[in-house]
Amino acid sequence: MTGGRIAALGTAAGAVGTLGLGAFVARRLLFPTPYSATATVRAATPTEAEFVATRDTRLPGTYRITRDGQDVRVQDVLDIDGDTLRRHTDGPAAVGEWGWDALLYDDLADVPGNEPTDVLGDEPTDVPGDGPTHVVHVHGQSLGPRQVLRGIPVWRALGATSEVVDTTDLPLRSLDPGAVDRIVTAVRAARGRGATRVVLQGWSAGALACSVAASRVEVDGLVGISPLLSVSSALRGAVSGAHLPAFVGTVAARIATTGVLSRLAGAAAPVQTTAWQASATPTLLVHSAADALVAEADVAAQTARPGTRAVAFRTAPHTLEWNEDPERWERAVRDFAATL
Repeated sequence: MTGGRIAALGTAAGAVGTLGLGAFVARRLLFPTPYSATATVRAATPTEAEFVATRDTRLPGTYRITRDGQDVRVQDVLDIDGDTLRRHTDGPAAVGEWGWDALLYDDLADVPGNEPTDVLGDEPTDVPGDGPTHVVHVHGQSLGPRQVLRGIPVWRALGATSEVVDTTDLPLRSLDPGAVDRIVTAVRAARGRGATRVVLQGWSAGALACSVAASRVEVDGLVGISPLLSVSSALRGAVSGAHLPAFVGTVAARIATTGVLSRLAGAAAPVQTTAWQASATPTLLVHSAADALVAEADVAAQTARPGTRAVAFRTAPHTLEWNEDPERWERAVRDFAATL
């Protein structure tokens, strides 16, 4: 075999390898594996627990551990000694392995607070949108409706009603065009029921869908949590975090957004909306410096627009800003709501 043929084969093999890597990265964005982790308790008292130190148990803030129908709230890190760390808990935790949970609530019934009362003041409203402010919550790609539940209590405390738009049955979930249609329908229905203010609160890809909806129907505010501001930037960040060559991110973006090629990532149709849609809607962006999927440059570009503000957290991975500091997270939302 000649040297030229060997070189050609090498080039072809390299191209196939790059395409394969790009398809893998694109698939991880479109159909990510739901976040899950475990935590091992080595010792505990009624108010503290010693854990095996892992990437997850080292994260500062509020989480919970679950096992056999029991859950224990885990709070601030007290100290770390080698491969063991000690954290505050709201109850005793038996020694052994537990599930590590960032979402805290299993369903809407577990969320603290009550929906505002109806016009007669007799019982909570069972029809979303009957209060002066109504919030439409939209989840991202991997975790489904549970993801948004941490963001509901602050709005309940402000007297707002809430509803959750579920996109898990759509081919591309919250990146699917149908997700935007559902958000727009929810906004119009809330207006029809008499809501005087409607706010969209989206997480990750759900935030991107909310930005598109806000360009199609009037809303009074938009809150983006770890917002997917650019599909291309998110893929470049994912590639960088995985220590892959930068050009793999470019290939992944092309695969995710191009017809036929998108099938390599398991998507029958490509992503149609690839970047945040600007509008005149007052906007709050909540993000983290530790989130590889949300580029600081993209946040800066959005906050340069009138009416857009941002609050940055320091250590939270993607969509875990609330967990890093619940009080600061909720204060940011309250401060934003006060301006609407």
